[in-house]
Amino acid sequence: MTERPDSDLHTVFLPALCWSRRQPDFYAVTQDLSRAGITFRSAAEPAVEEQLTCSIRYIGQVEARVVRTDDKLFVVRLMASRQRAAEIARTMLALAREQGRTFEAGRVHPRINPTRKDVLVTLGDGSVLPGRLINVSASGAALALDHTLTRGTSITIGGTAAEVVRVFRDGIGAAFANPLDPAQVHAGIRL
Repeated sequence: MTERPDSDLHTVFLPALCWSRRQPDFYAVTQDLSRAGITFRSAAEPAVEEQLTCSIRYIGQVEARVVRTDDKLFVVRLMASRQRAAEIARTMLALAREQGRTFEAGRVHPRINPTRKDVLVTLGDGSVLPGRLINVSASGAALALDHTLTRGTSITIGGTAAEVVRVFRDGIGAAFANPLDPAQVHAGIRL
């Protein structure tokens, strides 16, 4: 992909579920917003010109056309009215500013999109919740959960001890009690 000026690039991470006539549901995460469109990171590889429907957390369902692809990245342009596109851009910019203040400042390890997403989350009282991994790094993980947890809650993700450090709608960000060896963090990782 070509480099874009920093002033035109706004980093924002939002989980999404996308699909098309050619592909069944697949998970993706927004990576940035720019004049070129919305960049997603995903293990799925949609084709250029493919029309997608994406349900993006905090944004809702949007129709888009793939305009560029690269290794595990794809860029879409919205197929929406100017008013709706401007509304989406404003929302994503606000979320980018919020994430930039509270989330990105402490990130030190790259995140990966694991192929094995289903995971069990064990709480301190022994209760077990089903979860779905959004991404994993050597220092923590983001999970989609149907249960609300609070910051500071001690949990075990699979067999890995962690603490909830971020809470967002329908999910959490957790820091591992003992960071993993970065060399062990790959798409096939099992926690």
